[in-house]
Amino acid sequence: MARDFGAKEDVVEVYGRIFPSYSRSEIHPAISKILKDMPRGKLLDFPTGSGTLAWRLQNEGFEVTAADVVPDAFKNPEIEIVRGDLNHAFPFESERFDYACFVEGPEHVENVFQCLREFARILKPGGTLVVSLPNYSNLQNRIKQFLNGVIEPVVSYESLKSDYVGNEFMIHINRLPYPMMRMALEFAGFKIEGVHEDRPKKKQRLLWPLAWAIQLITFLRGEKAQKKYWMKDNNATEVLMGGNTLILVARLKHK
Repeated sequence: MARDFGAKEDVVEVYGRIFPSYSRSEIHPAISKILKDMPRGKLLDFPTGSGTLAWRLQNEGFEVTAADVVPDAFKNPEIEIVRGDLNHAFPFESERFDYACFVEGPEHVENVFQCLREFARILKPGGTLVVSLPNYSNLQNRIKQFLNGVIEPVVSYESLKSDYVGNEFMIHINRLPYPMMRMALEFAGFKIEGVHEDRPKKKQRLLWPLAWAIQLITFLRGEKAQKKYWMKDNNATEVLMGGNTLILVARLKHK
């Protein structure tokens, strides 16, 4: 039987409306804080899920349009919702939006490079893209990669057919570390202007000696390693010792 992802019992209240809590509780408030002092404008929330973030940002002054592969789950009749698939061309005209939120999406997309080119297409020149994805570059995940060969569990063909029928889009099929996500953004014309975390991971505190050693090596290797591997950025504290989620703010510089 396919998993019923809509049956999750946890809920969250946002501006007087109750939503199923599909995201980590810290992510949406962090995005709201990032956008707080930016000029209001047209914003695309894609994928939107039940519409929790869309509702939050609509109430905070943005003109929100939402899109998702399962639009029936959307709970905001006041906001335009469009069916869209991140793996295909977006159902919007070029240069329509000032902002786009690509929240908890990159890990589910087959071709992140093509997907980001679509975000670049629908954004106006100088538009802002807010991206969140699992922090595959934090120290705890690097150790998992070293020990297991993969950061997260794989999905077998049998599990795909028994547990995920109709919900294939929920699988983490892309496990992008920070440098690869940055490369995909830059190839699409974006420049990262801010790197944020959802919250610190308490379990990582015991790993600080190892983190300091990595940061010392990063310093000693200097600009050559930064140019070749973006090592300084990838080993910055907010990434290396960051939480479960990375939140990136990127500006569209060119198309």
